[in-house]
Amino acid sequence: MATITDLPCALVYYIIFLLVKSSGGAADFARIISVCRDFHLYAQDVSVLKAVNFNIKMESVNFYDFLNVKGLLVKCSEAGNVTAQHVLGKVILLSSTHLLHSEGKLKVFGVSPCDRLKLKRLILDKNVRAHSKVSSFMSYFSRLQVRTSDSPTRLVHHQLVKLFLINGNHDDFIEMGIFLRLCIQYLMSDTRELCLLNTFITKLVRRARYVGDLAKAKESFNDCFKVVREILELHPDNYFDKISGKYRCLRHLCLQKCHMADLGLQEALSDENFVEELRQEVSDQLGQSYIDLSTVRAMALDRFEDQFE
Repeated sequence: MATITDLPCALVYYIIFLLVKSSGGAADFARIISVCRDFHLYAQDVSVLKAVNFNIKMESVNFYDFLNVKGLLVKCSEAGNVTAQHVLGKVILLSSTHLLHSEGKLKVFGVSPCDRLKLKRLILDKNVRAHSKVSSFMSYFSRLQVRTSDSPTRLVHHQLVKLFLINGNHDDFIEMGIFLRLCIQYLMSDTRELCLLNTFITKLVRRARYVGDLAKAKESFNDCFKVVREILELHPDNYFDKISGKYRCLRHLCLQKCHMADLGLQEALSDENFVEELRQEVSDQLGQSYIDLSTVRAMALDRFEDQFE
C-alpha cells in the first residue's frame, strides 16, 4: 500500500509546505515529525522552518511544554520565523514570571483581578519543581551563552522581548501585559529605571485595552448599542457602575456626543441619525486609537532600547 513517502520528493515537499503554513501548522508539523522518521529531514530545512505557522494563544496551552531548546519552536525562531519568535517571546515572558515566583520575588500588588487570574492559571498553580527546567531554558538565551556560542542565530532574552514589543498587536498586549511587566522586572536591577520603563508598558497595555474595547464595539455595534441604551434608560443615575469593558467606552462616546449636540439622553438614543453618527465616531476613534497605540509603543521601545542595547 502506497504512502505519502512514496510520492516524488518535490510533491512531498509541496504538501509539507502547505501543511506547515496552515492555521495549525506548528502542531501538525510537530506531530508528523514525531511519528515518522522520514519527515525529520524537513525539520532541518530552513525554508520549511521559516514557513511554520505558530498561531498560538498562550492561555490555551501549557507553556512549560515549549521549554526545549532543541524543540521546533526554538529551531524555527533561530531560522528567522517571525511567528515562532513571537511565541518564543511570550514563553520568555512567562518563564521570567515563573522564576520570579519560584525565587520568592514576585510582587503582585496593584494587579487587576483579570491579570491576577492569569497569573494563578498560568504560573502560580504550577509546581515549583519545574524551576530547574525553566532556569535551564532561560540560561540558553542569556547574553553570556550567546557570546560563547558558535551559532550566529542564537537570540537573547531582551531581543525576544523587543521583537514582541515590535510585532505584538493589541490582543497580544492585553493577553501578556502583566507578564511583560514582570519579565522586565526580572531582567532589570535598577529600580528607578524599572519604574520608568514599566510606566510606558502600563500605558501601552492600557491603550491596547481601549483599542480592544473599541474594536469589539465596532464589530458588534448594534448589539453593544442596544445594551448601552437599555442601561442608560433603566439606570440614568448610576449607569457608571452598570457598564464595563467594551460597553463603557461606547457609553462614554454616547454621553459625550449628547453633551456636544446639546441633546437629551432619551431623544438622542431614539434618533437614527445620532446612532449612525455615533457608529462613525466609534470607527474614527478606533483609527485614532491605533495611531496612539503606535506612538506609545514607539516610546516604550525607545526606553527599552536605552536599557538593553
